[in-house]
Amino acid sequence: MGWWRSPRRAGGRSAARTRGVAARVAGLRSVLGGGPRPEFRERLRAELMRAHAAERAAGRHTAGKRVAPPGASPRPRPRRSLLVRLRPPLVFCVLLAGMFGTGVRTYHSVPGEVLYPLKRMAESTVLDLAYDQEDLAQRQMVAARQRANETASLVDTSTPERRRLIGQTLDDMESTTRAALSRVARQGRTGGEAREFAREQRNLVEPLLPKLDRENRDKANQYLSYIESFTGSGR
Repeated sequence: MGWWRSPRRAGGRSAARTRGVAARVAGLRSVLGGGPRPEFRERLRAELMRAHAAERAAGRHTAGKRVAPPGASPRPRPRRSLLVRLRPPLVFCVLLAGMFGTGVRTYHSVPGEVLYPLKRMAESTVLDLAYDQEDLAQRQMVAARQRANETASLVDTSTPERRRLIGQTLDDMESTTRAALSRVARQGRTGGEAREFAREQRNLVEPLLPKLDRENRDKANQYLSYIESFTGSGR
């Protein structure tokens, strides 16, 4: 029975093997210095602190924002109200209406009003844009008609400078009329449009005579005497 071994001898060998393993572990610990070095611990601690600080900062940055879950479609932008969408064309229409209204008021302004100088500037530009003598004469006739209408408007006003403004308007009317009819006469075209113009001016100025003072009445009569030769058949 050589195969049988005593239990006591087997137990002694196991205990000896355990003590040998423990001795080797103890040797390794002595070689490694008993654990991680202090420098390694400090570096590891610093890395952990930086990672923790970065995580907290990212958390504060996104705390006030509503983050959409992954895979969710972006929320549609709210539609602007109808008033907001129509604001640009409405502003344009208001400006256009204001410009149109200012133009109309300028066209119908009379001497002494704020917009009247603008009217005369526009009229002067129109005269400068005439492409020949005949066109210039026609535009000057239009300007003379404007002066006659302005005189009629001033007669019905009661402004303190009414007399002076009427005198200036009559002077402008006569000078413009003489310039226009002189060009027509040089071209030998005293009939037709020139005759019609003279009759219209006579019909506008004559009714104003009783409403004018003596000085302005004399100016109006002098004007009527000048255009009489262009009326053709007379009164």
